Amino acid sequence: MKQYLSQQTLLKCIAFLLAIHMVNFPFVCYPDVVNHGPSWYGLDVSWQMTLNYAKVSKWVWGKDIIYTYGPLGYLATRMGWGISKWVFLLFDIFIVFNLYHIFKDFLRIAADKLIAIILLVMVSLTVEPGYGSDLSWAVMMFSFYWMYKSFNEPKYIYFIMACLQIILCFYIKLNAGLVGIVILGGHLLNLLIFKKIKLLKAVIVICGLSAAILITSIILHVSLPAYFKGAVEIIKGYNDIMYLEMDTTTWLEVNVTLLFYGFVIFYGISAIALVVRKDYQRLYYVCIAMLYTFLLRKQSILRNDEIHYFEFFSYSTLIFLPAYFIDMFDKKQKPVIAGVLVLSIVSLSYTSQRPMRSINDAAMRRYANQREYVTNFFNYNNPPFLNNRHKRYIPGRVLDSIGKKTVDIFPWDTEYLLENGLNYKPRPVFQSFSAYTNYLAQANYDSYEKNAPEYVIYDYESIDGRYPYNDDILVNYFIYKNYTFADSFTSNDRWRTLLKKKPVTAPIELVVPKEATGEINKEIPVDWVMMLRMDLKYNLAGKLQSFFYRAPLVTLKMKRNNGHWVSYKVSAELLKAGVMVDRWVISNSDYVKYMQNKNLLDYISAVEIKVDPNYFEKKIKVKYINVK
Repeated sequence: MKQYLSQQTLLKCIAFLLAIHMVNFPFVCYPDVVNHGPSWYGLDVSWQMTLNYAKVSKWVWGKDIIYTYGPLGYLATRMGWGISKWVFLLFDIFIVFNLYHIFKDFLRIAADKLIAIILLVMVSLTVEPGYGSDLSWAVMMFSFYWMYKSFNEPKYIYFIMACLQIILCFYIKLNAGLVGIVILGGHLLNLLIFKKIKLLKAVIVICGLSAAILITSIILHVSLPAYFKGAVEIIKGYNDIMYLEMDTTTWLEVNVTLLFYGFVIFYGISAIALVVRKDYQRLYYVCIAMLYTFLLRKQSILRNDEIHYFEFFSYSTLIFLPAYFIDMFDKKQKPVIAGVLVLSIVSLSYTSQRPMRSINDAAMRRYANQREYVTNFFNYNNPPFLNNRHKRYIPGRVLDSIGKKTVDIFPWDTEYLLENGLNYKPRPVFQSFSAYTNYLAQANYDSYEKNAPEYVIYDYESIDGRYPYNDDILVNYFIYKNYTFADSFTSNDRWRTLLKKKPVTAPIELVVPKEATGEINKEIPVDWVMMLRMDLKYNLAGKLQSFFYRAPLVTLKMKRNNGHWVSYKVSAELLKAGVMVDRWVISNSDYVKYMQNKNLLDYISAVEIKVDPNYFEKKIKVKYINVK
């Protein structure tokens, strides 16, 4: 008995030490504002600072701001502006609490304690010290752990803990919260089918979760219907266009694919083994693990840049920690442990290929930063925020002109306004390239029509080879009609314009002189209208490609009056929202010319939607639109 207690105490100590080294590091992040390089360097700091500004300003999520991150998004960004240091500390304690219980159970269940400890160390080295945008994956894994605990022992405390993780996910990043809600529903159904709980308990859990989400939405200033709708639209639009165009498949994507199918094989074998044992009630938890890995891969290959690829390697092994597989096979653990060990080794080896991320570097970052964490906590009272005005320079005359009046900025550099203390009045989708769908474009337009800012600092630019006017197309036409050129300045090597609202504004009117049917990969005449809305539809192969991999490439080709064609990246959703075909606008100076005398610019005579015909229906419905 004494030996048993000694071993269990030792394992608990190991679990606690490993868990406490899994706190987020650094304790807090500061705005990484740069004053050189391409303007998209300001993309991330823009949305991160805006999330905190939204919280400080008590915007209503879903109405005043539409984004996939929610009112607790600062827990992922770790940007401390307007956030008490005690909030971050309590959340880190919460992370340690969850991981301690997960590690403890993992060690308790494992037959070979030494290999189990090695696995936990490997996972801790694989996961990034700063959870960042992937915090929701960790919290989602916590919810799975408590669900499986409630499967073995359906106690209310385990259901409460699972629901708490889901609520946190829901307000950190809505898409993760929605997945958690669906999985919890399936979990309760699984328990009902196999008579592990009664219907009343399932109803109490669902009602409790619903009530908790409703109450917290009021506290956190969330309009639930609008929050849900806006986030779903962003997810849909993001999936359609946010991939990068690659001529060849990178070695990183090959490694992601190989590792993913390694997980698929492991899960498949686990499922078959359960069926052979007629242990059908545990099959659902293999499906959860498979879904987690699928969604993580989908995220990594969707944007298909280096950062997102490495996120798959970093977080894919987390799903092993709830100990589903070890527990499922009881004493027959050797094949399971072998599979987990191989996949963990591969994940760690791939992660260590990231620059400045060798295993030695990972160990130092994970296990040698506790003193710095404590120092950051005690020095938190004087964080160096909003001291980067010199990196987001606006001339004094422009600041004097704006004064305390409301101002918005295009396309995304909100830190210009925040660092200079201006009265920021944004559109809900505050980064224009994120207005991916007709709903999002309309939401931004409605905001401007209702209460447009007095000034706009405008920079005509987009990302990934897109035509900038098509980002926020309705707002661009509203500006075209209701604003005038007031001033200009050069900052960060970009010439930017200051636009002033006219004394009297009027909504734009979309007039549809005709509708027609065009075809993919064929010229479609413009007929002197200002805007086209096109209904490009995926066929079955295109829908499957978009769901399981990435959306097929869609290119908008525009024919200039000299007969030359120019090409821009677009998506089926952006085509529905509308594309500008009035004139060819390629710079800030062209944008001003378009507002003042558009006849100085080249007109567009025709367009073509260039796609792979294997993924799309042949016909395209086209609406010809003039803007008045």
